[in-house]
Amino acid sequence: MPKTLLVEMDASIAQFQKTVSESAQRWAGARTPQSFSTVEQEAHAAARKVADDIIAAVLRDILGDISFQAQCLAGAHSVGQYRSKGFKETSVTLLGGNSFTIRSQYLLPPTKGRSRRRRPGVGLWPCLVALGIWWQSSPALAGEVARQTADSCSFRDGLEALKRRGIVLGYKRTLTLYQKFSQRAAEQRDAWVDKMVNAGSSGWAENGPLRGKTVLVSTDGGRCRERRAKRGRPLANGHHRYHTPWREPKEIVIYVLDDEGRPNRQWLPIYDGTMGDCDDIFFMLCAYLSALGVHEAKQVIFVADGAKWIWQRTIWLWAAVGLAPDKVVEVIDWYHAVETLHAIAKACRWGEGRRKEWVRKVQGYLYRGDVERVVTEIETLAVGRRAKAVLEHRDYFQRNAWRMRYQLLRAQKLPMGSGAMESAVRRVINLKLKSPGKFWLLVNAEATLHLRSYLKAGHWDHLVSRTLDWAIPWSNHQVPFLPELSNAA
Repeated sequence: MPKTLLVEMDASIAQFQKTVSESAQRWAGARTPQSFSTVEQEAHAAARKVADDIIAAVLRDILGDISFQAQCLAGAHSVGQYRSKGFKETSVTLLGGNSFTIRSQYLLPPTKGRSRRRRPGVGLWPCLVALGIWWQSSPALAGEVARQTADSCSFRDGLEALKRRGIVLGYKRTLTLYQKFSQRAAEQRDAWVDKMVNAGSSGWAENGPLRGKTVLVSTDGGRCRERRAKRGRPLANGHHRYHTPWREPKEIVIYVLDDEGRPNRQWLPIYDGTMGDCDDIFFMLCAYLSALGVHEAKQVIFVADGAKWIWQRTIWLWAAVGLAPDKVVEVIDWYHAVETLHAIAKACRWGEGRRKEWVRKVQGYLYRGDVERVVTEIETLAVGRRAKAVLEHRDYFQRNAWRMRYQLLRAQKLPMGSGAMESAVRRVINLKLKSPGKFWLLVNAEATLHLRSYLKAGHWDHLVSRTLDWAIPWSNHQVPFLPELSNAA
């Protein structure tokens, strides 16, 4: 270890010891919850400071390594033309919230024509980028800011959560850091999905994590409101008026089942979503299932509600991922089917008692898988003014009759519903995107949807590592796109 680095680290530790020694007597005098809480906070703040001091010293030592500098410069020049601006100073904020000035090599693209003016942000710090330092923030700090912001119900809640960890970057810088990180992650995901879909059968993973497993696949949509600028002059405050149409964010869920048909806790699920259309969500499903090697799965249970846009695309999906039709069981979610029975009873304008009695009777037929009897019961109600509405619901059961053999599903210990999908929609979409008074630009909603999906599925650390690794222009993607599904915990 270099002597200079040891000296700097010893100095940081000595300063920490001095701070503790000066405060020890006062700390020992704490006798109330409030005073003892203050002691804890001061001690943690001092520990964060010494940790950041040590990391700053390590960072300066790494940046001073000539071989590392040459490696980073060679990587940068291998992917583009740059001209060196020598060593320049910049500020880097570390995980403890403390900022430090460091010196590193700075590159600019070649100047075109006579113009010497350049757009801000077009330069490259090759050594910093190689370490995952973007936007003047360390990789651990960028990951923590993105996590707290994505996990909180509002942006200001995220700021407060960061403040309690000693990270105070200000509103504007925190928002910028979150948007840049999240949008980069979503752009990488979109590029990966396109690549996998275009790869066809060559993208099917051999000996993938789903080999020999029983897998549940589901998709559904939530609700949020888009912020779409109106035409015309801006208001006096500089903002434009905007429309707020409702949009349907779509989510996918993939997880492994155990022998009892329940989620296997030894395997983490896959969540992801998009603000795109019906084709976009099925392209995403195709990419994930291909990369997971679903064609080698023992059985795939596809559970969804009765939306036509879903079932019109399943035949294409199974062919695209190389899955034999005899391995697939398609299921209409039990609770959505029962909701349709309640809608029929409501259309008849009966009293509450009669509605409940009819639904209970027909629900029993449905539970036993006697869909034909259910259809017959519905047809007897198709009279008068209510006939049109009742027959539309009858068509729903006729169209999906073979997906409603619930007695066979129970016998085979397979799930009848998509509770995991409903939970994912609520936790990923509704608690963040659908909150009252929130209107989203599509680019921000898409990025937030991707981050929250990975966070709620337990893949956050992998998302941060992949995003920063893939952001290196000359990276050969040492971190795979897919997270590890095995739950070691």
